[in-house]
Amino acid sequence: MTEKQPNHLLGELSPYLLQHAYNPVDWYPWREDVLTKARTENRLMVISIGYAACHWCHVMEHESFEDAEVAALMNGNFVSVKVDREERPDIDQVYMLSAYAATGRGGWPLNVIALPDQRPVFAGTYYSKQDWIHILNYFADMHSTHPAELIRQAEEIERSMKRGRGSRPVFDMNPVASSTLNDIFSTWKDDLDFVKGGTHGGPKFPMPANLDCLLRYGARCGKEQVMEYVKLTLDRMAMGGICDQLGGGFSRYSVDDSWQVPHFEKMLYDNAQLISLYSNAFAATQISSYKKVVQETIAFVIRELTAPGGLFLASLDADSEGREGTFYAWTNEEIRNCLGAGSAIFLEYFCCEETGNWENKMNVLRRSVSDEVFARDHALSDEQFAVMMQSYREQLLALRGNRIRPATDDKILTCWNALMISALVHAARVFDKPVWLDQAITTATFYKEQAYQRNGKLWRNAKGGSLTIDGFLDDYALLIRSFLDLYQATFGQEWLQAVEMLLAEVVTHFSDGDGLFFNLSSGEGQRLIMETVELSDNVIPASNSVMAANLWTAGYLTGHVEYISRSEKMLKSMMPEIGRNPGFHANWATLLQEFISGPVEVNIIGEEYLVLLKEFSSYYMPEVIFSGGERKSPAETSETRFTAGKTLIYVCRGKSCFPPVDTVAEAVRLILEP
Repeated sequence: MTEKQPNHLLGELSPYLLQHAYNPVDWYPWREDVLTKARTENRLMVISIGYAACHWCHVMEHESFEDAEVAALMNGNFVSVKVDREERPDIDQVYMLSAYAATGRGGWPLNVIALPDQRPVFAGTYYSKQDWIHILNYFADMHSTHPAELIRQAEEIERSMKRGRGSRPVFDMNPVASSTLNDIFSTWKDDLDFVKGGTHGGPKFPMPANLDCLLRYGARCGKEQVMEYVKLTLDRMAMGGICDQLGGGFSRYSVDDSWQVPHFEKMLYDNAQLISLYSNAFAATQISSYKKVVQETIAFVIRELTAPGGLFLASLDADSEGREGTFYAWTNEEIRNCLGAGSAIFLEYFCCEETGNWENKMNVLRRSVSDEVFARDHALSDEQFAVMMQSYREQLLALRGNRIRPATDDKILTCWNALMISALVHAARVFDKPVWLDQAITTATFYKEQAYQRNGKLWRNAKGGSLTIDGFLDDYALLIRSFLDLYQATFGQEWLQAVEMLLAEVVTHFSDGDGLFFNLSSGEGQRLIMETVELSDNVIPASNSVMAANLWTAGYLTGHVEYISRSEKMLKSMMPEIGRNPGFHANWATLLQEFISGPVEVNIIGEEYLVLLKEFSSYYMPEVIFSGGERKSPAETSETRFTAGKTLIYVCRGKSCFPPVDTVAEAVRLILEP
C-alpha cells in the first residue's frame, strides 16, 4: 500500500486542519501567499470551512476529500483552502453570509467556490460525493468557457450579501420608556415553548444568554410565568439526554424537540455559559438540583477540557469509532453486566428500554422525574437514593473510561477561555468555592500577562507553547468581561487596570467607521472582501453587545463617562432590532434592563470589605456593580469615603447615593426597595 503523502496543512496547529493533512486533496491553509497563488494562476478557489467536532464535516471528508477522483478534480482546477471557523470567525462570517445570500441557509461544513479574488460564486453545506463532483465540474467548465458569467454571478451574490448584512443601526435620541421591557417580552413569548422548554420545535439549542435575560426579567420584575418557563427549560435540559448523566457537561444541542437525544459534541463555550446560567438560577431560586448541575459540569470541564497550566481546550468530538454517540450510549445488557442486581432501578431511572430509546438497541441516559419523586416512589430516602445512584454512576463511568474516547480539539481560544473564567467566578461567588476562584485567577493571569507583554494586544489561539492569530473582537470583549467579573469578585486593581488597557486597544483599532460599533477584525490585519460587525446574539452573545455591556460597567467603575455614553448610544441604536427579534438580541435586552432601572452601584470601603462582599453573594442582584477596597474605590480620586475603624457600604442608584450603612442586610434593603 502506498504511504499517504501530506498536503500543506501538516504544519498547522488546528486539529481540524490536521484532520485533513493527509487527504489527497492538496489543501492549503488560509495565507496571503495562497491567495496570491490563486490570483497569479487565475484559478478558482474552494474554501471549505468547518471545525473539529463537526459530524457532517467528518462525513464529507470521508466521502469526498479522501477520494482520489474528487481530489484529482480539485487539484487540477482549484486552489483548495481549509479554514477552521473557530480560529478564523471573520472568514467564516463572510462566507456564511454568502451561503445565506445564495441558498437562504447555512451550516457546516461550509463549502464555497470563489473567484481568484475570493469573491464567492457558489456556497453550500454538505454534499454527497456525486453532487460535489457535479458542482466542481460545472464551475471548472464555467471558468474555462464563460468566465464573464461567473463574474456576473459573483457580483450578484456580493449585492445580496450587502443586503443581507443590512444597514448599520442609527442612533436614536429618544428616551426609552420603562414599558418597553414589557413590550419586548410580550413579543418574545410567541417563540417560547412553555411545555417542553426552549423554543418551539426541534432541534433545541441551549441559549444561555436568552435564559439569563429572561431569568433577570422574571426575578426582578416579578413575572411568574417567565420564571416558570426558565425553570422548566433548565430542568428539562438537566434531566434530558443533552446533559451527560454520567460524566457531567452538556452536548451542543438535542436533535429532537424534547432535549432527549443530543448531537453529542461537547463545546467549552456551551458548558462555560451554562455553568454561569445555572449558578445565577440557583442564586435566584435556591433550587438545589442546579447546584449539582454546576458541580458536575465544572468537574467535567476540569477533567476533560483542561490543559496543563490551567487553560481550557475547545471541544470533544461527537464521534468515536467512526460513529456518533458510541462513547456515551448503552445497551441494557451492558448495564446489567456492570451493575448486576442494581441494574433494574438504574434502567428505570434513566428511561432505558430493551430495544433502546435511541438506535441500534442503544440507550441515551435521561430522566423523566426529579430525584425526590423517584426516591419517594421507591420508598427510599433522598440520602439513600443519592448514595446508591452515585455508586452506580461511578461504576458505569469507570467502564466507559475503557472505551475509545472521542477526539479532543485542543485549541485554546482566548474568547472561550474568557467564558470559562467568568463561569468559575460566578460559581465561586454563588457557592462559596474559593478553589474555583483560584482556577479562574490562574487562567486569567495567563491572558493578563499576555496583554501586558503586547501593550494590550491579544493572541486568539494558544497551543503547544505557540501563540497564533491576532485576536478578534470576541476575544477582547469576552476577556474584558471576565476581568470585570474578577474585579468585582476580588476588588483586585490589576484586573481593572487590564480592562482599561484592553478597552483602549479595542476603541483604537476595532471601531467601525460610524464610531459607534466595533468591527470583528482590527484594522491592522489582512482585509477580507467584506468587513463584518457582529450585532445579533446567538449561542454566544454578539461581540458588540458584550462590548456595550463592558463599556457600561467599566464606565461606572472607572468614572470614564465616555464609556457610558458610547454604551448608551450603541444600545439605543439597537432598540428596533431588540423589539422586533428579542430572541436574537437577548444580551442587548439584558443591558436594556440595567439601562431602564438605572445603574445600581455598591461601594464597600474598609478593612472588612471582602467579608461583606462575600455576604452579598447569597443574593441574586445581577444589576449591581460592585467596587471597593480597604481605603477607596477605583473611581475616587480621594479617600473621602474611608472611615477609620469601620467598613461602610455605599449604595447609589442612578446619580443618587444613600447614606452609608454597615450591614449587608441594610444595603440589600436599599437596593431592592422600589
